[in-house]
Amino acid sequence: MNFEEGKFQFLGVIDALSIIIWFFVLLNNVNSTFEKNKNVGYYRFYKTGFYAKFFSAIIFSIVYIQMYEGGDSTAYWDSAQKLNNLFWESPTRFLHEIFTNDENRLRFNSFDIQKTGLPPNWIYKEDEAWFAAKIFSFLTFLTFKSYFAMTMITSYISFKVSWKLYELVLNYHLFSEKTAAIGVLFLPSTCFWCTGITKDMIVYSCVIYVLIQLFTFLNPTQLKNYRNILLGVISIYFILFVRDFMLIAALGPFFMALGARWSRAQGSGFSKWLIQLSFLGLVLFAMTTFLGSEKGQEFAVEAEVIQKDLKTNPTYGENRYDLGVTDYTSNGMLRAMPVSIYTAFYRPYLWEGDSVFVRVSALESFLFLLLTLRFLLANNLFKTLKTIRNNELLMASIVFAFILGFFAGYTSGLFGVLVRFKAPLLPFLFLVLMYKNNRSFDEKENHLSTTV
Repeated sequence: MNFEEGKFQFLGVIDALSIIIWFFVLLNNVNSTFEKNKNVGYYRFYKTGFYAKFFSAIIFSIVYIQMYEGGDSTAYWDSAQKLNNLFWESPTRFLHEIFTNDENRLRFNSFDIQKTGLPPNWIYKEDEAWFAAKIFSFLTFLTFKSYFAMTMITSYISFKVSWKLYELVLNYHLFSEKTAAIGVLFLPSTCFWCTGITKDMIVYSCVIYVLIQLFTFLNPTQLKNYRNILLGVISIYFILFVRDFMLIAALGPFFMALGARWSRAQGSGFSKWLIQLSFLGLVLFAMTTFLGSEKGQEFAVEAEVIQKDLKTNPTYGENRYDLGVTDYTSNGMLRAMPVSIYTAFYRPYLWEGDSVFVRVSALESFLFLLLTLRFLLANNLFKTLKTIRNNELLMASIVFAFILGFFAGYTSGLFGVLVRFKAPLLPFLFLVLMYKNNRSFDEKENHLSTTV
């Protein structure tokens, strides 16, 4: 697969062979896992969950190739294959690019236009994007640089992480297997935006995996798997370099879950409230500290530039939105938090946006709005809220949705960007809104024969 005369060329002989090989490798792995666990009730969603991620990733890739002539997805792939070329040309220079952040990188010192080719400049000059490309470069060695074979692998990684999250959710016996599957495995936006060769796939997989591993520490009876711990540490490392503020979105929910767990062990209501308020204060302190830090100021400056550009540049048309923010200090960002979260949860509206992706997301947002109204109008609302406050999974879910909703709503500016940034929070928001204290299904239905 290669770029020729500015056009995206794919499906050569090597590509086809790689696609066929990896299709059967992944399919065999999925079928083998299913056969080993087919007597476990909830595994009836295993293969369907894989197909949902797999075909979403393929559709994502085809749409990007046909509509955007590749867009950022193929730009990441192109950068990854240039790194692959660099490895065969000079392993030393390849390792230098992988493990260092050279201040002179913009001069393309490691690459040669004839022998290795040059990666896309807009990917190469942005630290986060270039780090994502370096991650994807390792897949090029497994797939002979095939774009679609790499897409298959990324969809499988996203599925496996989602499946672990699904098992974690079932382990709390709060939802039916079907409800949990819809929220975790089958939401359209999460399937579409978090499976292909994009930075969003890396962020989603790493953040969810970190959350899962953090939750294992809440259960002292679970055997700690050192391989999983290592993968958790690697995931944190990736988050720090790809989208660092997402680490707060992972750690904040964990501390609130920890507070919910500890508060349940207290006898008096005052002690419970004191513990949970202490942990909430800790999370707010961490948020405030981040917003006031150098990274936080960079975050604010970037948001200010985006918002001012959107207000003055008519080329964005109806695809943009305005939060009405004029104060980009840390205090201003905190005041903008409610409208940012609301925007991430419930926009775009049905009449907003000018692309099929935004309109599909608008329909999804409308359904979430209906679920919210249903949740708020429930007869046992206060009892439900009390349960959420005392349950670590539900507490972590709502905090994760709030934190990521703030970041997504505040920084996007464009609906096309917003629908991508908010995709990882949707499963958690769905779970909270679908929880009801008077659930009618038999909790024993969700008994896990294996631990997460």
